[in-house]
Amino acid sequence: MYVSPFVGYGECFRVINNPNITVHYNTETVDVLSNTKGQMSGILLRRVDTGEETELEAKGLFYGIGHSPNSQLLEGQVELDSSGYVLVREGTSNTSVEGVFAAGDVQDHEWRQAVTAAGSGCMAALSAERYLTSNNLLVEFHQPQTEETKKEFTQRDVQEKFDITLTKHRGQYALRKLYHESPRVICVLYTSPTCGPCRTLKPILNKVVDEYHNDVHFVEIDIEEDQEIAEAAGIMGTPCVQFFKNKEMLRTVSGVKMKKEYREFIEANK
Repeated sequence: MYVSPFVGYGECFRVINNPNITVHYNTETVDVLSNTKGQMSGILLRRVDTGEETELEAKGLFYGIGHSPNSQLLEGQVELDSSGYVLVREGTSNTSVEGVFAAGDVQDHEWRQAVTAAGSGCMAALSAERYLTSNNLLVEFHQPQTEETKKEFTQRDVQEKFDITLTKHRGQYALRKLYHESPRVICVLYTSPTCGPCRTLKPILNKVVDEYHNDVHFVEIDIEEDQEIAEAAGIMGTPCVQFFKNKEMLRTVSGVKMKKEYREFIEANK
């Protein structure tokens, strides 16, 4: 058993005296074992003093990361503690060097968790932005506005005979027309011919759309027929539903959901 320098002796004694915990001394994990179904069934252990290997039945494994911060490149540049962690002023991300901010596990020797590291990273980013602004070093770049490229529709698109007064439509021609002209919520269902769940979702959506036929437009897009528009929408799999209104994408819902979820979203945005 490895005892971390950050764990007190009290915690160690509680582990050793807990009847539900077996401590394996001088032991390392060599491999994870699985059964014929591909599920974890145990781990292969090796004694570091004798080299003897044994199998331990287990259905779960937790990897404990180390406690040595990767701060070697900072040695001699910012102040570190005796264990190599970057020292910051309490409650801030400020290091010993002005304009240099530290975040995450490299300066956190107590919690070392992803959620606290994320919050620490946000603090450091905001601190860096404020530092740059206060020293007139921040330069903003703005993407120039570009005119929307008009889509040339194919003969197949035109033959769809689009009618905006109808509730249900199919194909990219109808979607593009509704995107620019419809004041309603637009419900777009992306499907493919070989998609089994799509056949389950279609009647569910059709019933919801029938309930809100005056407040919603429905478009079905076959991602094999209209690959271009599916790629532009970022569709990676089917079934997938996207909701639009006033040229804005409101939500993407992957997979098959209950009617209640689609109904509540339409009701809130109609």
